Amino acid sequence: MTAKYHYKGIQGNKYTDGNIEALNKEEAAFKLKEQKIIITSLSKVSGKEEVKKTKTEGPKRVKKGKKVPVHEIIVFTKKLETMVRAGLPILETIEMLEKQTVHSSFKQVIGQIHNDIESGTPLSDAFANHDSIFNNVYINLLRAGESSGQVDLFLQKLVVGMEKDEKIRSSIKGAMMYPIILFIVAMGVIALMMVFVVPVFQEMFANAPGGLPAITQVVVDVSEFIRDPIRGGLLSAVLVGSFMFLSMLIKKSYKARRTWHKIVLKMPLIGNLVRKSSLAKIAMIQGNLTAAGVPVMEALDISATSNNNIVIQEAMIEVKRGVYSGEPLSKLFEKNPMYFQQRLQR
Repeated sequence: MTAKYHYKGIQGNKYTDGNIEALNKEEAAFKLKEQKIIITSLSKVSGKEEVKKTKTEGPKRVKKGKKVPVHEIIVFTKKLETMVRAGLPILETIEMLEKQTVHSSFKQVIGQIHNDIESGTPLSDAFANHDSIFNNVYINLLRAGESSGQVDLFLQKLVVGMEKDEKIRSSIKGAMMYPIILFIVAMGVIALMMVFVVPVFQEMFANAPGGLPAITQVVVDVSEFIRDPIRGGLLSAVLVGSFMFLSMLIKKSYKARRTWHKIVLKMPLIGNLVRKSSLAKIAMIQGNLTAAGVPVMEALDISATSNNNIVIQEAMIEVKRGVYSGEPLSKLFEKNPMYFQQRLQR
């Protein structure tokens, strides 16, 4: 007994669809592979499929958690988009890109994507197997490209979006670098003065008539405290321990992380940069997903999960709930003027 499957896929550089008969889904995928069709969707239409009893081990997969630089992903996507737009078959394109990639972990990932597509896995699903590298926005736009038959167009949107996101991230890092360097240098200078310079002046004015002025005496006392192995060492240990404890608490506890993210948004310079970065990312994702025909609810959900700040995430989830209840999108954004500026409503 065989089952009938309906498939959509890419053959050469053209989109194709049709029906195929096979004992099970695996055999249907194999037959399509023999016809050099890259599957984008495969679903049973009628009949009863034979259950596959034996499992075969696939190639060893790259462990999740290995980070790949954003620049590598952008370059890969840009090359993939250019080659697909030029009419090259996707399978051959990915194989070529695997050979061109220098980054070892990413090279293995591309190799696994190639093997998955070759074995009949839909293109977006092959990328979705590596969600630690390709985020949900990447996968959804790729899936939208598959369903619309415009993979190259949506790959181009991905490249533009990732480049803008990387530019914003670099701007934030650049803006924060100067005050961080100044702070570190200032702390270093103060420490050197307290340990080496103040003791010299303390000896010089030790026998001064009337003693030292009150403010000068406070500086001397602080210097003595810092130089004392017991008191100064204990203070250093407490500060380092407190920093490590707070870092771990923020990492492990949702409430602590939310409180920290709320504090970050209220910081004079950093808060404004984080807010603008988040809004730019939300606007970019909403625009691309809406253009791709992704439903509003799903687009809002993806926008929320793609944001790193928990406070803005929760605000986006509230917007999603309001849309579900039938409220206008613009009115929902107006309810959180602190996080959503007027330009996002237009």
